[in-house]
Amino acid sequence: MSTRHLINSMRAQAENLDQLIQTLEDQKLAITKNDYTALEQTISSEQILLRKLEDEENNRIKAVKEIGKQFNLELSDYSLEKMIDKGENFFGKEMNELLQLRSVLKEKANSVKNRNTQLRGVIEFSRGLIKETLLMAAGTNKHLLVNKRV
Repeated sequence: MSTRHLINSMRAQAENLDQLIQTLEDQKLAITKNDYTALEQTISSEQILLRKLEDEENNRIKAVKEIGKQFNLELSDYSLEKMIDKGENFFGKEMNELLQLRSVLKEKANSVKNRNTQLRGVIEFSRGLIKETLLMAAGTNKHLLVNKRV
């Protein structure tokens, strides 16, 4: 495998992360609009994207392993950081592209993390709203009927 294969894999990973970011935004919107059908569709899309991300991550690890063997980099793990640090003299013109893609992937991963945090907040708010609605419907003396973990 070549460095070009690794770069292509990283580009595919970036595209998958873009799609995941959009899916997380769609999930947040579906929850706030109380659109169960849209939520189910986004969850299904998310699962597909997570599988694609996992497959592409396996491709990246395989490419880093092979590049490490090709250039005798003696990598202790198969991270991009280690490969770039130990192999910077071997990559030539592709080094800038690797560095740029690594930066883009970090940024997108942080964006996914932030959206997951936002989504967690939206879900917690929705749970609280459901619990309060059930309490109002059941009456104040019916706390035992409402599960704490709606």
